[in-house]
Amino acid sequence: MSFSRHHTHTVALVFLLWVVTIVGNGCYSFTGGSVPPHLKTLSIATTVDNSNYSLPVYRDVITRLLVDKFRNDNSFTLVDRDGDARLSSFITAIREEPVSVKAGDIERERKITITVDVEYYDAVKKKQIFKRSFSRFESFTVADAVTGRDKALRTSITQICDDILLAVVSGW
Repeated sequence: MSFSRHHTHTVALVFLLWVVTIVGNGCYSFTGGSVPPHLKTLSIATTVDNSNYSLPVYRDVITRLLVDKFRNDNSFTLVDRDGDARLSSFITAIREEPVSVKAGDIERERKITITVDVEYYDAVKKKQIFKRSFSRFESFTVADAVTGRDKALRTSITQICDDILLAVVSGW
């Protein structure tokens, strides 16, 4: 009789753990965790380029990527202007430098770093949620400087836009 009772308790415990695991996994979400509930719409301003870099195309790349990422995330309804939340971004620096060159060496690789300042503003409560600087870098070969530089910048920009999305929707 005690074996049967022990067996029943074990089965019940395993079943309970299974239910908790299934229900718990269904409730967890990686994104959307800390968007304040009163913020339903988001307007994303065109990125401003204050970097003095000679190619202004990257401000449009950042703006487009941010719009695409937030549209795909579905944490907000995107609006052209006057959103409950507002996201502004500013390219503050694009720096290029050798990766490592010793005396007598020929430069083979360069590193390009982009820094973007972002302000996330709650227009409903009229307060800044955060103002942060995001920076990423990538290397490229000097032999492939023109396309390599562009690819490195676009890769860094994609990473920064991912970081911005994560910071906004999950508070990281």
